[in-house]
Amino acid sequence: MSPKIVWLEPEYFDEARVISENHFSQFGEFGAWKIYLNALAQLGFEKCLKERNPNIKIKPDKSANAIDDVCYLTVGEFRLCLITVDNLIDDFVIVPAKLVTSAKTAAHFYVLLEVLEEEEQLNIHGFLRYDELFKYSQTPDFKSQLDGSYQLPLSLFDTELNNLLLYTRFLEPSAIKLPVVVTSNNKVREVTQVTTQVGKALVNLGKWWDRVFEEGWQSTDFIGSRIPNNLTWGYVRSRKESNNFPISQTKLFDFGLLLQNQPLALIVNLKKEENGEQGVLVQILPPHEEYLPSGLNLKITLNPNTPDSISQEVSARQTDNAIQLEFSEVVDKEFQVEISYKGAVFTEEFIL
Repeated sequence: MSPKIVWLEPEYFDEARVISENHFSQFGEFGAWKIYLNALAQLGFEKCLKERNPNIKIKPDKSANAIDDVCYLTVGEFRLCLITVDNLIDDFVIVPAKLVTSAKTAAHFYVLLEVLEEEEQLNIHGFLRYDELFKYSQTPDFKSQLDGSYQLPLSLFDTELNNLLLYTRFLEPSAIKLPVVVTSNNKVREVTQVTTQVGKALVNLGKWWDRVFEEGWQSTDFIGSRIPNNLTWGYVRSRKESNNFPISQTKLFDFGLLLQNQPLALIVNLKKEENGEQGVLVQILPPHEEYLPSGLNLKITLNPNTPDSISQEVSARQTDNAIQLEFSEVVDKEFQVEISYKGAVFTEEFIL
């Protein structure tokens, strides 16, 4: 189908020119040109939406870098990523992988826009839902470039803009799950206007010895009963035996569509050392899969958010069914556990 054509008003060119000139000294001629195109695309797209729904609520989103080939809008409670090109000659478009995998740059909808400056028109080639884009990235038809960028055929995009308006009016944002950054202590990193899960306080491991556990933590034995028989709990890369630790609790978490909503298990094991310190063994296991996703990273930081912080980390390989880190520290010592995968981060903070 032919793209939707929006005629660009003369004042749009003046406004876009002013915006680009303000960034010329910082980004140079090429960067200023990108900013100019993005501004024209955004103004023309907003015009199209308001013509169809004069009461629509649109807000700018400045989270993208000024010279990116994309810009963002918030329509209602939904985040839209506007992909801007100035000469679309192929039947596909190339987009950076981070637009899909990073919690900072992912959006509920991706809109493909082509600016034809000399013709004073904007071509709206359609939109694509995040979950549909992610689903396509898991198919044999999916093609990635050498630099990791995604090649998306134009046939993926829905050319009926009324469908986009219907989604933003009647669909709940939670129906389209985005990559998430999950943190504790109300600290959210690398994320703008995406779903987050925020912990309320430090997890107090000292209370675990009295069998007092925070909400969301479950018996490791209970979670283990749901693990496939071919996954041995004690076998991890360093071959430490978790059954040497008398206290063991598990918390499930997931990275949304990035791992097809499959949960992972964060297991924290405790024991008392002879020198009075607390021994801690932190493990990551996949409850419903045989192996962890390759590249999943576990990082532990002692004394987080201080000049004395010390970190150690380990990453999953293709055939790892678990990864772990072990350390011992004195009572009242704070530490942070961070699990990350392709831009999504889950964080918990503890005190011994």
